[in-house]
Amino acid sequence: MRPTYSSLGRESSSSNDSRLCALIPGIRVSDVADACRSAALGFAWSAHHGWGRRELARWLVGPYAQAAASTRSLRSSGLRRAVIHRPLDEATVEDLLTSARAEIIDMLRSVWSWTDDSAFTRARIDEGIVAGIVDETSELGFAPVDNPNMRLVERVRSLFVADYLTRPVDYAAFAVCDDCDGATFDGGLYHVECTRPRPRTVLRRRVPREVVLPADFAHPDLDDDEESPHAVTVAPLRHRVG
Repeated sequence: MRPTYSSLGRESSSSNDSRLCALIPGIRVSDVADACRSAALGFAWSAHHGWGRRELARWLVGPYAQAAASTRSLRSSGLRRAVIHRPLDEATVEDLLTSARAEIIDMLRSVWSWTDDSAFTRARIDEGIVAGIVDETSELGFAPVDNPNMRLVERVRSLFVADYLTRPVDYAAFAVCDDCDGATFDGGLYHVECTRPRPRTVLRRRVPREVVLPADFAHPDLDDDEESPHAVTVAPLRHRVG
């Protein structure tokens, strides 16, 4: 289901009109969706690998802020809890990151139960975590809303929800790896850096190798008087296992 004005709630009340934000010229709905997915996966994949206060702050003012920039006009006044000046030691921040990521992974395991119908969409808008966006081509989509009193886990959740509501078809093959908790868009069949042995396909890093061609090999794009290459560098094919 593609986003419609009806699913955004614009046909139900005039108060919901303010929940639709127009993107600046040159920015497309797909750009916002890409930013949401990048920020969301960045947190899901990395927050438990050595992140601390500095890494969280960089994520909040970098990828997350970029993804939520289009709905800035809807943001309530006040400071984010995460950046209010207060003594937070590294251990506390690390505990926050660990618990937030654990909640996100648990949530992502039930993405299969999400729907992109108008009821689900309006519930997320009324919840205040996403809002509708429209670009100069009249394409409709969704973006997270950066409200000051949101918990960290709700910020990450809003990124996934906005991306899902904009491109629900992409989530048909979304899965969380049972071995490493990695979030993937390939049905969990393979992904980089899953080191635990398992009977599924694993995407390994490609290592270039040189293939020597016969001396009389002629490339169709070369003229007869041009020398044909005798060696080329190629990447190995990926093999599916199990």
